[in-house]
Amino acid sequence: MKLGFLVRAALRESRGAKARLLFFTACLALGSFAVVGVAGLVGSVRAALATQSRELLGADVWIRSRAPFPPELDSALDEARAAGARTLGVRLVQTMLRSGASGASRLVELKAVGAGFPYHGALTLEPAGTLDALLSPERVVVARELAGALGLALGDEVGLGSATFTVAGFVLDEPGRLDPTFTAGPRVFATLAGFERMQLGGVGSRITHGALVALPASEPSAEAWADALDARLGLENLRFESHEEAQPQVRRAAGRVERYLGLVALLSLILGGVGVAEIVRAWVGARVGSVAVLRVLGASAREILLAYAGNVALLALLGTGVGALLGSFLPLLIPRLLPELLPSGLELAWEPASMLRGIGLGTLVALAFSLPALVTIGGVAPVRVLRHDAEPLPAQRGATRAAAGLLLAAVFVSAWIQSERLLEAALFTGGLVALFGLLAAGARGLTRLAALVPRARLTADLAHATAALARPGAGVLGAVAALGLGTLVVVTLLLVEHRLSERLESALPSDAPSLFFLDLQPDQRADFERILGEEGAGATRIVPMASARLKSIDGVAVDELARQHDDARGRGRWALTREQRLTWQAELGSDNRIVAGALWSDPAAAEVSLEVDYAEDIGAALGARLVFDFSGVPVELVVTSLREVEWESFGINFFLVVEPGVLDDAPHSLLAAADVAPERTQRVQDRLAAAVPNVTVLNVRAILEKVGTVLERSGAAVQGLGGFTVLVGLAILAGVAALGALRRAREAALWKVLGVTRAGIARLFALEFALVGAVAGVLGSAGACLLAWAFFEHALELESELPWWTVPAAGLASGTLAALFGLVACARALAVRPIESLRG
Repeated sequence: MKLGFLVRAALRESRGAKARLLFFTACLALGSFAVVGVAGLVGSVRAALATQSRELLGADVWIRSRAPFPPELDSALDEARAAGARTLGVRLVQTMLRSGASGASRLVELKAVGAGFPYHGALTLEPAGTLDALLSPERVVVARELAGALGLALGDEVGLGSATFTVAGFVLDEPGRLDPTFTAGPRVFATLAGFERMQLGGVGSRITHGALVALPASEPSAEAWADALDARLGLENLRFESHEEAQPQVRRAAGRVERYLGLVALLSLILGGVGVAEIVRAWVGARVGSVAVLRVLGASAREILLAYAGNVALLALLGTGVGALLGSFLPLLIPRLLPELLPSGLELAWEPASMLRGIGLGTLVALAFSLPALVTIGGVAPVRVLRHDAEPLPAQRGATRAAAGLLLAAVFVSAWIQSERLLEAALFTGGLVALFGLLAAGARGLTRLAALVPRARLTADLAHATAALARPGAGVLGAVAALGLGTLVVVTLLLVEHRLSERLESALPSDAPSLFFLDLQPDQRADFERILGEEGAGATRIVPMASARLKSIDGVAVDELARQHDDARGRGRWALTREQRLTWQAELGSDNRIVAGALWSDPAAAEVSLEVDYAEDIGAALGARLVFDFSGVPVELVVTSLREVEWESFGINFFLVVEPGVLDDAPHSLLAAADVAPERTQRVQDRLAAAVPNVTVLNVRAILEKVGTVLERSGAAVQGLGGFTVLVGLAILAGVAALGALRRAREAALWKVLGVTRAGIARLFALEFALVGAVAGVLGSAGACLLAWAFFEHALELESELPWWTVPAAGLASGTLAALFGLVACARALAVRPIESLRG
C-alpha cells in the first residue's frame, strides 16, 4: 500500500476532530511563541540594561594601569579605532587644589580626559552644556561642593600642580562615580593638555593611566572584547572593566531576569508538549477502529505509524510556524506594550533567526511528546474492527520504553539549547523524570485506593466516581501526568515570578543612602551628626576606615602570591596589590551574611572577616594569617569568617572587616552615608563646608535613580511575561482537563438507560475529574516547590521563601479546574440520548 494513500487516510481521519486539532495547533503555537518571544524579550532586556550600564560607566570598556600604557596596548587601541571603536585617554591622580583668592587648599581627585567624555550618559554641569565646551588647557571644571568649601565662583583662579587654571563650571552629576571607598575627594576635570601643564608626573606620584572605549554596534559583547584583548596582550599591570560588570546591581539584575525568561520559555515549550501528548493520546484512542480498518485493508502497523507521525509533524510545523511568526513580532510591540521597559530612542530589530529556533524546538517537542501515544498503534490488530471498544490496547513495553527514551533526549536537547548550560539541562531533565515518577506513583496509588476503598460507606455519587477511577482503560495515569506537569509549570512560574519581582523591587532599598561623606575626622563626628540630624537625614551610618598594604598570607609574600594567583583577567593580582580599605565593627549590617566560620569567635587572635569573592581572589581560607602594613607597623590578622555581601544595597560595605579594638589606634578617618531629601542636599553641603570643610560630599542620588530605573524595567519584564505565560498555562491546563472528557458520550447514554438523570451524571463526572485533578495538583505543586527552590538557590542565588499553603491551594485549584472544564467538555456527551448506548 502506498504511503500517499496512508497520509490521505490519516488526514481524512482528522476531519472529524477539528476542535481537537485546533487545540493541538494552539498548544504548539503558544509554546513556540514563548520561545521566540522570550528570545526577543531577552534581547530587549539586554539592550535596556546595556544602555543603562553604559551610562553608569560612561563607556563600553574602561582600561586602567598604574604605569603608562605599553606600546602593545597603544597599538591594539589603534587597531580598535580602525575597526570603528572610539577611545579617549584618561588620567586620574590625587592632588591639592589651591584657591587663588583665599589661598585655602583641598585634596581633590583630578580626572584629565580627552575630547568626547563621556561616551554614554551625560555630566550635569553648571552652566549647562558639554564638558568639551567648558574645558580648555587653561580651564577646569570642579565639583559643586568646592564652591562652598573654598568659596569658589565661576571665573576664579585655582592652582593645580605647577599651573594655574580658571574655573569654567561646576559638576553636579557624573556617570559611574559611586564607590566611596576609592574616592579621594571632590572631582576636578581638566584636559589632557592641561594635565601636562600641571607637571604631576614626578617620582613617587600615583597616577592612574586609563582609556575609555566605545565599541561599534557590530561588537556583540564588551566583556568578550575586553577578555580577548586582555588575553592577547597578557600584561599583568592592566585592569579591564566592561560596562557589563561595572555595576553589580545591574549585572545581577540582568543575569536573574535572563535566567527567569529562559525558564519561562522552556516550561512553556514543555507545557505545549504536555497538551500535544494528551491530544494525540485521545486522538489515537478514538481512532483505534479506523486504524484496525486500515490493517484489514493491508496496511502494516509501521506504515500507519509513519502516516500518523507525518500528520503530527505537519500540524506541528503549522502550529510552531504560526507561533514563531507571532513571537518574532513581540520585540517590535514591546515599546507599545511595555514602554517603561526600554529607554527612549532604543530600536529593536526583527530577528528571523529566532523563528527557526522556535519552529525547530516546537516540532521536536511535538514529535517527542506524541511518540508514547503513537507507538500504541503497533498493538492494533485487524480483529479490533470487531471489538475495539471492548478492551484497552495491550501495552507495547519495548516500543513504549524506546519512545520514553527519545522523549527524554528531546527534553534534554531543548533544555540545553534554551539554557546553554549542560549541567542545568541535565538537572532539568532529571527533575522532570523524578516528577513523572512521582506522578505515575500517585496515579497508580489513586487507582489502587479507588479499587480498595469500601464503597458501602460512601454516598452513591462518590462510590460511582471512585469505581470509575479503578476501571480498566480509565486513563488515570495520562490524566494525572498531564495535569501534574501543567500544574508544575503554572505554580513554578507563579512562585518564581512573585519572588523575583519582589527581589527586584527591594534590591534598591527605599532608604538607600543618597550622600556619602569622606575624610570625616573622629573629633568632627559630633558636629557632623548634629548637622545631619537638624536637616532630617535618615539611615545615617558612620564607620571607621583605615588604609593598609597586604604584605603576606600565611608567610608567603604578596609579590609571590600575585604571580601564583594571577588569573586571566588579572583580578587576583589587583586584589592582592591594591591599597586595602579596612573597617572594624562589633556587628555586621543586615546586608552581610556569614557563610563560613563565626564572627569574632577566637579570643586569642586578632580576627578579620573576608567577603567570599575577595577571599577567593587572594587565595585565603578560614584560618589564614594575613599581615598588613599600617604606615610601617605590621599587624597580623586571622581569618575566622567569610561573608556574602549584598552590594546592591548601596550601603557601606568592605571586603575586610576587623574585630573591634584591634585597629583603634591606627590612623583612620570616618566614612559616613545618609539619605537626605533632594531639597535639603545643597543646604547640607553648604553647612558641612562651613563646619567641617575637609569633608567630601559624594552625591549618588542620580546614579541610584538610574539603577532604580533598570530594576523597575526588569521587574516589569518579569511580571508581564510571567503573567502572560501563567494565563497560557491555565488555558492549556483547562484544555488537558477537557480532553479526558471527550470519550464520555456512550458512558452518559448508558447511565441514562439505568435511570440516572443528567444532573446526576454531571455530578459523577465532576467528582471523578475533581479527584484526578486534586491528586495531580498536589503532586505537581510539590514538584513545583522543589523546582522553584532549586532555581532560587542555584540559578538566581536568592533565598527561597516558599509559602506552605501552595501545595493544598494548587490541589484545590487543579481539582476545581479539572471538574469545571471537564463538565464543559462533557456538555455534548450529557445531551446524548439513551438509544445511543445500543448503537455504539
